[in-house]
Amino acid sequence: MQNLVSKIASKLAFFPPTPPSYAVKMHADGTGEKYIEPAMPGLRKVLDCQVVRLDTKRGTNIVAAYIPFRRDTRLTVLFSHGNAVDLALMLPFYREIARELQVNLLGYDYSGYGASTGLPTVLNTFSDIDACLAWLIQQGKQLEDIILYGQSVGSGPTCHLAARTPKLGGVVLHSPLATGMRVMNPTWHYWPTFLDVYPNIRLVPKIDAPLLILHGVKDDVVDISAGRALHAAAKNPVTPLWAENCNHQNVELSRDYLPRLRAFVRDVGKR
Repeated sequence: MQNLVSKIASKLAFFPPTPPSYAVKMHADGTGEKYIEPAMPGLRKVLDCQVVRLDTKRGTNIVAAYIPFRRDTRLTVLFSHGNAVDLALMLPFYREIARELQVNLLGYDYSGYGASTGLPTVLNTFSDIDACLAWLIQQGKQLEDIILYGQSVGSGPTCHLAARTPKLGGVVLHSPLATGMRVMNPTWHYWPTFLDVYPNIRLVPKIDAPLLILHGVKDDVVDISAGRALHAAAKNPVTPLWAENCNHQNVELSRDYLPRLRAFVRDVGKR
């Protein structure tokens, strides 16, 4: 039943760019290192990152890009992006965020997105983010130095991982879903549990880490009531950002976006 629900949800929730906006290429210097080659005009190439392919427990192979800030930087953001984008579209933003927050950042493409193999399904996104966390741990990162960041549909795998992973440094939910069903109709409050996907509202009370919600007041895709409900249900919430005059696509343009994130990252670094 869970696999069936996941397959149905994938038809409703996932819209990977088609064709992908990039290809994974090998540097010609003989090192075997990979890079992301944009396949769309106007996209900037980001070379100051480490591109890896990760095998997941569900048999797919995903592409991830690690952007270091400095060699001695302790905090790392694991970023789960929103819908209808992939790594080449997100990398310039990732690089700017890493520099602005002075953190390392690992971004990845879900199964079926970009050059990642397989199909985009709810269950695959869970194994995708698991593989990314496992890679960070293999690189010597500590859980308390990792901040999970989930944007829109990325809030689903982010909450799923955070709810069962103690000792994380922090969690950021950007324009998050309260539940998959409530995105379809914000006024719904009751439905069969097995029909729901990304039931974040039932997961945030299990997240021990400090939780920051960022949500646009004028979001017409995921109503701000979702962000408010998640903030109210959180075990360890911090001051949220209700971004005035922002919708689902432009919360990061709020003048308060970077200051709020910087303050959150600074507090995590002091723990």
